[in-house]
Amino acid sequence: MEQPKQTALRWTRRAFLGSLLAPLGYIGYRVAAHNQWIIATRGRRAFDAGIEPNPTKRNVGFSMLVVGDTGKDTFRRTAVVEAMRKHAAWSRPDAAMLLGDNFYERGVDSIDDPRFDRDFEALFDADSFDMPFYVCLGNHDVHGDAEAQVQYTDRSKRWRMPARYFRASETAGDQTIDIFVLDTNTLLTDSAEADQQMRWFRDVLSTSDADYKFVVGHHPAVTGGQHEVAERIGRVLPPVFEEFDVDVYLSGHDHDLQLLQSDSGWLQVVSGAGSKLRSTTWIDETVFAEATPGFCWLLVDERGLSLSYYDTEERLFTHNVPKVTSNRASESLAASVLH
Repeated sequence: MEQPKQTALRWTRRAFLGSLLAPLGYIGYRVAAHNQWIIATRGRRAFDAGIEPNPTKRNVGFSMLVVGDTGKDTFRRTAVVEAMRKHAAWSRPDAAMLLGDNFYERGVDSIDDPRFDRDFEALFDADSFDMPFYVCLGNHDVHGDAEAQVQYTDRSKRWRMPARYFRASETAGDQTIDIFVLDTNTLLTDSAEADQQMRWFRDVLSTSDADYKFVVGHHPAVTGGQHEVAERIGRVLPPVFEEFDVDVYLSGHDHDLQLLQSDSGWLQVVSGAGSKLRSTTWIDETVFAEATPGFCWLLVDERGLSLSYYDTEERLFTHNVPKVTSNRASESLAASVLH
């Protein structure tokens, strides 16, 4: 249950701090973007926080917690996972998604690396998170033994990374959901491996007749965050999303929370605030953005799709997309934004 007075106070406090940073201009913003002490959300516009959905019974809807960049043991990570634990107690998630950089700073050394226990099994304890975790590789993960993270799928009951890129399917009542997890680290390169992955991606998308198509990768294709869009990601992925009616692309990498709309129908979710935090900026495509530790909750049920964002204390924003015959999830975005 939300507390409007406390919420209003917190947003007033954030606006006041933002006004103090504003005179610093571009230089102050770039300083904020590259350290862990001064964090800014630049250019915030007015928005409607939306209505938080009520989860339906199991086997009727599909509920998934989404968080990225959790691989560093920080006080922020502790608070985010605790907030996710409380959320899971009532939202009854069917799955969770880890959006990469699962182990800072250089991945894991082997399948026997104790960090699998410390930064996954113990962090997301099975008593609170009794669900499969779909996992993708981040840029820090591939500095270590990336194949060990693939192999760990055979050792853990909950860790799901059967390959560096893969397809999974879920259901929400009579609706079907296809999830396509990419290794965007490979896609950053001009290589045979990148070409092979893109051929696979186009092939599996062409055979999908799911009601919802969710794509997952570590690097965003649209962002107002500090990292900006990698040139090859921005060039090769959006045309495929448009061609095959992808609904949502989920990524981390930028250490913030964002929802952005593309100009061709698909939505970009950034949820990379699982342990580290950086500044972010509202850009033309931004529907919601906040530089705060937190996570995203994705829900598909008989009413449609909803995307909700949370910090460590409360819900910040929800975008609801009513169930429609078209797979273009952002068709109703105008109803969620105050211009």
